Amino acid sequence: MKTTLIRKSANATMHFKMTFKVTLHVLLGIAVLFIAIIPARMVSGIFSQDTTIFIISLTGFIALLEYVVWCFLNGPSVVYDSLKFSKADGLLQDSPIVDVPIKPTLANTEMDSQESIEKIVEEAEVNKTENNHLALYKKGCDDYYHNVAAQKKEQLDIIAAYLHYIMAPFIKQEEMDSLCSEIMSFAINPDYLPKPWKGLKGSLTSFDVRHLIWNIAVRLGLGKGKPYSVETCINFIRTMFPDLCEDLDSSTLKNLRVTSTTEKIHIDEPGNDGISFHIPE
Repeated sequence: MKTTLIRKSANATMHFKMTFKVTLHVLLGIAVLFIAIIPARMVSGIFSQDTTIFIISLTGFIALLEYVVWCFLNGPSVVYDSLKFSKADGLLQDSPIVDVPIKPTLANTEMDSQESIEKIVEEAEVNKTENNHLALYKKGCDDYYHNVAAQKKEQLDIIAAYLHYIMAPFIKQEEMDSLCSEIMSFAINPDYLPKPWKGLKGSLTSFDVRHLIWNIAVRLGLGKGKPYSVETCINFIRTMFPDLCEDLDSSTLKNLRVTSTTEKIHIDEPGNDGISFHIPE
């Protein structure tokens, strides 16, 4: 409401100024006309009062006087505006243009800071959780493989001790390491193909070597879906002890647990721990 009244008042003031200015120009124009007649008559009198000369003189004096009147009415304002704009342009040219940064309000700054802190804390918690999970994952893998390696080493140590004990009566001491090396390689890798070992015929039979390999394989996993199968054991026995297995087919050799009254290496079921042998102390 107040803005409307101010606007109406400004419009009325502007209209009054325009009306006053037009009226003033009209009055001065009439005055100029009457004033211009005087010098026009004087000029025409000099030239024998010629009408043409009078009209030309009158027109010229009217134009001259109108220009004088215009300069009188509008000259000061034009000069003032010109000086004002010139001064303003000089100030703009002399003054460097400075970009004034828009400063955020205190409330917005505090809010942004709080959000940034919360985001940083959240990211830190996520990173910490991920690092903890990664550390636990690595520890789980390390512990598992460490335990597997430790368990495997324990098994191999027990098997090596058993081989040295059970084969002592049948192998020379200087040949024991070579024999044990072949069988221990099989204990590590089921697909290992051993070097043929001859010289046991007369002291051991196929029953003995079948019992020997069964006693070892059953402690490492013997059966369907396990590391060692019956066929794997047969191939190893036939390759390593060819003289003890001659004239024997696979159907005979697959009976790894079959016993004989003349056997010297007996079936040795694993102890409660699943690995130990029955070696007298």
